[in-house]
Amino acid sequence: MGIISFNEIASSENAARKYFLGFCWKNHQRYCPRCRERKLYKVLDGKRRCARCHYTFHDFSQRFIRGCGFTFQQWLWFLKLFELNVHNQQIANQLKVSYATVLKAKDVLRRAILAQAPDAAEYYELGGWPGPGRPRPEDQPVDSPVFGIMEFNGFILCDVLPHLDPESLFHFRLNFRLAMTCLGQVVYTAPYQQYFMLVCCGPSFAPIQHLTHKDGRLPADSHEFWGNAKQHLQRMRGVVPAHFPLYLKEWELRHNYRDQSLVPILASALCGFVPQPPAAGEYPNPDRH
Repeated sequence: MGIISFNEIASSENAARKYFLGFCWKNHQRYCPRCRERKLYKVLDGKRRCARCHYTFHDFSQRFIRGCGFTFQQWLWFLKLFELNVHNQQIANQLKVSYATVLKAKDVLRRAILAQAPDAAEYYELGGWPGPGRPRPEDQPVDSPVFGIMEFNGFILCDVLPHLDPESLFHFRLNFRLAMTCLGQVVYTAPYQQYFMLVCCGPSFAPIQHLTHKDGRLPADSHEFWGNAKQHLQRMRGVVPAHFPLYLKEWELRHNYRDQSLVPILASALCGFVPQPPAAGEYPNPDRH
């Protein structure tokens, strides 16, 4: 997206709203976000009511974009500054919002990015929180899931591997001599099966006895994707295990679309419905059909 095009859609609140609305309803065909019923009634303030479940909603109900109190113009500028990797405090200054608001917006956007991933359902089944408007899991996982990183036709895929856990990696390390090293609580390995590395984050990987996770340079260290990810990790000076998958999916997206404007891609993710967690899935997530 060029500067002129961006200025046009960011020129007014109405233009920005229309831009985001374009990502919400395919062919402008609206349906109930809860039960997918297409028979709707118009009510006050531009809202609609479902004829089946009587849910009242507006065009952006249950979408990630409602997870932060930004105006549509602020969201557009936030996406542009996010694309450019502008520092959090500078974003806060430019948008005239608090630092905490910027952190919240980034969390919402990263969860929106993850929700578009093919393996998002597996992540939620392992206890990941889908995002705003959904109940948080009672127990947060101590460690992040184990991810397998592979390259396919120039694209990076960060796959959740639900059948593996920290104990599995220790088993591979001790019994099969799988090389492993760490960056803080983030541990990554030499190639495994079709993946050029496995990676996980959490306190369960704390060095024990002779197992120090300090093997020499691994093949992943020479890969462009992981080289950039390591730079981000070093600047962050630590990452919460529950948030590690969010960062990983962000880095995956940045790498795969490094030659394109990210604003339309991020806007599309932001306009997606927040998935229902598995335990509370009374209604299916409309975007997964």
